[in-house]
Amino acid sequence: MVFELERLVELCDGVAVISLIAYFLTRSRYAGVFLSKSFSPFSVLFMALIGGFFYAYGILTGVEIGPYFISIQILGPVIAGLIAGIPGGFLAGCLGLLIQVAIGHPVEPSGCLVTLLCGVIGGVFRLLNKNELIRIPHVCILGFIIGFLQFGIGDNGIRADILDPGEMIEGILDIFLPTIAGLVIFVFIVNNLRIEAENTRKSYQIEGELQAARQIQLGSLPQKTHEQNTLKLSASLIPASYVGGDLYDYLELDDNSLYFALGDVSGKGVPAALLMSSTRMLLRSKIRETRDPCALVSEVNRSFLEDGDCKQFITLIVGIIRPDGVVTYCNAGHPAPFLITQSGAGAYQEESDGNLPAGVLEEEKFMCHMISLNPGDILMVVSDGVTEAEHGEEFFGVERTIEVLNQITFKGPDEIVSLLNTEVKAWTGDQPMSDDCTILAIGYYPKK
Repeated sequence: MVFELERLVELCDGVAVISLIAYFLTRSRYAGVFLSKSFSPFSVLFMALIGGFFYAYGILTGVEIGPYFISIQILGPVIAGLIAGIPGGFLAGCLGLLIQVAIGHPVEPSGCLVTLLCGVIGGVFRLLNKNELIRIPHVCILGFIIGFLQFGIGDNGIRADILDPGEMIEGILDIFLPTIAGLVIFVFIVNNLRIEAENTRKSYQIEGELQAARQIQLGSLPQKTHEQNTLKLSASLIPASYVGGDLYDYLELDDNSLYFALGDVSGKGVPAALLMSSTRMLLRSKIRETRDPCALVSEVNRSFLEDGDCKQFITLIVGIIRPDGVVTYCNAGHPAPFLITQSGAGAYQEESDGNLPAGVLEEEKFMCHMISLNPGDILMVVSDGVTEAEHGEEFFGVERTIEVLNQITFKGPDEIVSLLNTEVKAWTGDQPMSDDCTILAIGYYPKK
């Protein structure tokens, strides 16, 4: 006998329609029913209605094989049971049987038993999984159980004494394959919905934690403005992400000099932020012991290299400004500072000291540099997030930075920091920041 595969295709078409409806339901405002870890009266009634509808649709799309009528209506109560437990599966079976009677389709006692029993079994599987993701092998087992009930119970069961061998095989295929396929597709949809919801929940949780980390990081930095005797200071740090690897710091010392530092830890995100925080604490502790910027940078270098697993380094400028305007600083691989003068020289960038970043070479001998500020001069240190701010494939650059600084003569450190931030933001436009943007400006204003 030639198998009539059209019947199997028709049944699978019905499975596809049910799966499509199930998908849209999981994307509707009722998606919470499929996500809830406990079923409520609403979810039981809701799934009973959906299961009853699926049951009716299965009846209407059934096919005949020999003297038997085969359909996928049993999927309705089973699906309802998988979501709303035993009450949902049982009520879906009852509603489906009522609809079957209403449309004039014959109902036999054995069919009623199979329908209600399948709904209960779906609910039992739901309880056994304890709200976890349902594993596909378990679903296949459930499908075999449901198919076996349809296959072997009562007068509706497929009996070898009535059907010839070809019809027998077709009946088995028509019962088992659509049932298992429908359950697998439905569970796959629900599992994906639950995984997506869990990932979203974790994403919101991580985002909240990162927001808190950002507030803690920025809150741990000193004030953005500071004044002491002959000096005025302004600073800003704009992380490219939630948390960044840049740092700025300053501290008024007991001899009225000012300690300052600005650095950029390699990498981004939480690891860089943690290294930034530990570096700041290390510098703060050592500034009590020495006023030599090179010695301070050497301590940072030693700290980075002591951790053999640490593959990161830091570019860093550490300096001391005396009350008479003399600046001694050590530059460890960082962009050289800028000097804004009130003389005809205007703004320019200091020469690099040639030191390597801290954390690269254990025996690096860091060299210090010394400059003298004249009244009204402003020393400005920036991270490479300023000079390497991107506009397409072009950087903001040192020359453009100097051009901006030359346009703001006779302005204070706070105005310079604000204007430079504005210019960098206008340069990048809507393009996301590629690196943290940190600026520290210190003006020398001796009393007359």
